[in-house]
This record gives sequence, C-alpha cells and structure tokens, in this order.
Amino acid sequence: MPQKLTKLEERAIKLLLKHEETGLLQSELWHKLGVTSREGSRIAIKLEKKGMIKRVKEFAKDRWTRRLVPLIKQVNLDVVRGAPCFSCEFNPVCGREGSVSPNTCLLIEDWLLASYRAYKEAQAKARQKGRRKG
Repeated sequence: MPQKLTKLEERAIKLLLKHEETGLLQSELWHKLGVTSREGSRIAIKLEKKGMIKRVKEFAKDRWTRRLVPLIKQVNLDVVRGAPCFSCEFNPVCGREGSVSPNTCLLIEDWLLASYRAYKEAQAKARQKGRRKG
C-alpha cells in the first residue's frame, strides 16, 4: 500500500528526483524548500524510514553533512506510448495462459518495428545535426 506523504515531503521528493543520479546535500534541499535545518532533517528522516531516500554521510564545505539520494525513480511511459495492447480487443484473453499470446501478436510486432524505425531515424537526424554544428 502506498505511503502517505505530506505536501512538504512530496516537494522534497520532486526536488530530489530532479537530481536522481547525484542527490542533494541536506542544506541544499532545505534552502530550496525554504525550511529550517531542523524541519528539513525531520523530513529526510521520515523519507528514509519510508524507504524513499538514503542519507549518505559526506564531508562537504569543511563539515560533515548528509547527501540525500532518492531510492525511487521517475516512471517514463514514453516507451509504451502508442502500444496496441491498451486498446486491443483481445486484451482480456491475451497472456501466457490466454488464447492470444504477446509472443505471436502481429500488432505488437508491427508497433515494435515502427517504433524501432522511428528511433533509428531520430538518431540519424541527431547525428546529422551534430555534424552541421561541428
């Protein structure tokens, strides 16, 4: 069951997700949230107890502090956008045990091939654009 977050905890998580790879120092987060270090520390401890972040001890700016690193990731649904499965008439009977299988579905195959072609075209355009600049 999802854990309830306060508005401040939600804002903190959103800020931390923007720095997914490196995380933020506690003091940077407090500053961005506009809260005191005491209040910010309580938020970090709550988020750590909920398993959403880890607090890593670090020596920065001539003192020991904590770096807050998110343990959750943002979900990007772009990879499944346009997939035929969501509107497929066979969806109720599709699956490993169903009468229709994703392994042999021509709709998925066509969509995957079209997606791959679009991806390759976008890569080629990006390379051409890079050559023009250089």
